[in-house]
Amino acid sequence: MRQCGFTLLEMLVTLVVASIMLSIAAVQLLPDEQAQLREEAERLAYLLEQAGASARAGGQALAWSGNGREFRFWKKNKQGEWRRVEQDALLRPRSLPDTVRIAALEIAGRAAQPGEMLLLSPESITPMFGIRLVSGERQVRIAGNGLGVVSVVKP
Repeated sequence: MRQCGFTLLEMLVTLVVASIMLSIAAVQLLPDEQAQLREEAERLAYLLEQAGASARAGGQALAWSGNGREFRFWKKNKQGEWRRVEQDALLRPRSLPDTVRIAALEIAGRAAQPGEMLLLSPESITPMFGIRLVSGERQVRIAGNGLGVVSVVKP
């Protein structure tokens, strides 16, 4: 007489194979801390470069400020007062992921004071700057060369 079903060994082999496949999928789907930090740095560098180009093209000064997990862009109104940019798809206020934060801002080689804004001048030359983003023990630096090019560099 023939028996139907699976043996204990067949069941164990199936479970081992399934758990190996699940762990490989989980590793691929979980965000890597370094990759997320680099992605956020590249996004911020792109936004700063675009804002600088917008300031030069429009002839109107823009500024950037950030602290902790949030950053925003500012625009001067006709009275010369800085106003937050709210309704612009590119320059709207943004928050960084929970694990990423802004650690430092340098403007023209000196540490910026809390609340100090980075001026994105309508003129072709602006001060060089650096922004340090951190995530746990990892960090990355965003550097502006003063001529409108903003890039992500290793600290």
